[in-house]
Amino acid sequence: MVAGSDLFIERITGTIGAVVSGPDLRRPLPERTVAALRQAILDHGVIFLRGQDIDMDRYWAFMARFGLPMKEESTGTEHDSAADVMTGDLSITRHATAVWHADTTSLARPPLATALRAVQVPPFGGDTCWSSMTAAWEALTPPMQAMLDGLTAVHSVAPTIERMREFGARFEAAYTARNAREQNHPVVITHPETGRKALYVNESFVTRIVELSARESAAVLSFLFRHVERPDFTMRWKWAPHDLAFWDNRAVQHFAVPDYTGTRLMQRIVLAGAVPGKPSRLTGEWGVAQVEQAQ
Repeated sequence: MVAGSDLFIERITGTIGAVVSGPDLRRPLPERTVAALRQAILDHGVIFLRGQDIDMDRYWAFMARFGLPMKEESTGTEHDSAADVMTGDLSITRHATAVWHADTTSLARPPLATALRAVQVPPFGGDTCWSSMTAAWEALTPPMQAMLDGLTAVHSVAPTIERMREFGARFEAAYTARNAREQNHPVVITHPETGRKALYVNESFVTRIVELSARESAAVLSFLFRHVERPDFTMRWKWAPHDLAFWDNRAVQHFAVPDYTGTRLMQRIVLAGAVPGKPSRLTGEWGVAQVEQAQ
């Protein structure tokens, strides 16, 4: 049990993931419980709360305790509300998310964190995997770390659009409307809350490393994309209805396994973020105005 709260935390692996028991999101949580959840996310990268049979208003209010909630990141704005969030069938785009990625890193300010709640899951398959980018960074040798630290990478929505197949045109229009097709971000960031360094390149969005030649970039990225999927950095979650996963998009990547048929209904809410590596906190007091001022 976490001291000063009603939480029980059970680690899933030695590197990433924890199941949190105790909170009932149908009721407002005391600040000490919210603070303990914040710390659990920072400590474990992704946490899971089982059996959260809540309506969208309660889900939205819960997320607002940690930051500024938004709907689907491709079209969300600071004016979103709980009514904007849909229960989406993720099976129709499952091939686009079957790659290791952090959410929407082609944005100037990628989401701070993401929460995903299961409404209906297939009878088998459809698991999601997560990988710790701090562990991936720390496993690199000092010479490799020295080479990577200080480089920048191009994050583009184009690879995701291609994987979306017939839904790509709709996805592209949403990103074009937000002027969010491409951004440069550091290859390595220092997490603004934990102070730990983390790899910040992912196969879904990163197309090249700016400072390297095309051949050098391709070789380094190929290595890093395979490096982050090593089993010693990762975990796998089998969904049940009303499971809620909540993860730090600054330090974690995920992979949606497309090994299922039928419907997979999920509800996703993201928290508005900051420029990668810039000040950002998991706290309801940290809104868009403060993030922009800090930059």
